[in-house]
Amino acid sequence: MLKSLVMSLLMPNVGLADLDLFFRAAKLKSLRECARQLDMTPGSVSKSIKRLEKKIGKSLLRRSVSGILLTSEGHELMEIAEKILRLTLPLDPNAKKSITQKVWGIGSLSFISSRLLAPNLESLSKSRGQTRFRLVEFGNNQLVAHGLNGAFEIAVHIGQLEWTRVWSTYEIGSMRWALYGGAEHPLTKLKVVGSADVAKYPFVMPTGWSSQGFIRGEDHCPLSWGSRYAGHEATTAETALEIVTASSHLVFVPVLLAQRNVDHGLISEINVADWPQVEKKIFLSVRDDLVSSSLLQSVTRMIKQNLC
Repeated sequence: MLKSLVMSLLMPNVGLADLDLFFRAAKLKSLRECARQLDMTPGSVSKSIKRLEKKIGKSLLRRSVSGILLTSEGHELMEIAEKILRLTLPLDPNAKKSITQKVWGIGSLSFISSRLLAPNLESLSKSRGQTRFRLVEFGNNQLVAHGLNGAFEIAVHIGQLEWTRVWSTYEIGSMRWALYGGAEHPLTKLKVVGSADVAKYPFVMPTGWSSQGFIRGEDHCPLSWGSRYAGHEATTAETALEIVTASSHLVFVPVLLAQRNVDHGLISEINVADWPQVEKKIFLSVRDDLVSSSLLQSVTRMIKQNLC
C-alpha cells in the first residue's frame, strides 16, 4: 500500500501544494481551521483535498463529531508528506514560508492597479501574515471573461458588470475624473475656462485594439467626440498623461491617476465652468466560494481608504 502511494505521488499532477494543504488539515484535524490559516474558505480546502484523493485514487479523510480523521491510506500519506515537505523547507530554521501560501489574483484596469492597488499592497500583505497578491490588468469590458476563466478571484472595476452566481459585487466608493494640461498650458492661465476654450486644443484620444482593429475608447469627457480637436492617440491613460506633459494636448482622466504628476508640478487640473463634475462608481467583485470574508473586508477597507 505504501509503495503504491509513493508511486502515485511521483506522478506529475500531484504537487507540493497538494501535500502541504493535506498535511496542514490533517495536523489541525479541522478543515475550517486550515482554511482560516491559509485565508481560504472551508469549501475550497475541502475541494482541494477531494481533488488530491481523486489524483491518487485513495480516500484520505473522513469526518467525525470530533473533527476530521485519517483513513489508513491517509496515515500513510501523512508520513510520506511530512518527509517530503521537510526536504523542501528553507534551510533557514526561522523561515516561515508556506508552500501553500495562496496567491490571490486581483483583476482591474491598469491605472487602478498601478495607482490604487500597488502602492498599498505591501501593508495589506503584512497585515495578513504575508499573504501574496497577483495584480492582473485587463480592460473593464474584458474582466468578466478572464475572471470566469480563473485569471483572478477579486476584481475592482468601474460600474456594474454581469458575473455568474458564484461572484458577488459590492459598491465601495466613487472616483472623480478631471481635465488636465501641462503645467504651462495656456488654459491654466485663464481665470474662467469654458468648453469653447477647451475645443481649441488637441485631446489625447483614447483608443483600443480588438479583432476588428483599433476602436474608440471611453474617457467620460463631457465634451463630445465631434466637438473635440483630435490629437495623438493612446491605449492607456498613463501614456496619455506622458503626452500631455510634453505638448499642448489635453486629457480627461481619473484624479487618482493624475495626482502624482500634479504633485510633481508636471500637469495642472483645468476646471471648466460649464462642465458637470464627473464621478464614476467603483465596485469590488469576488468569488464567494474562494475568498474569505476577512480577506474581502481587508481589501475593501484598503480601497476605500485610498479612493479619491
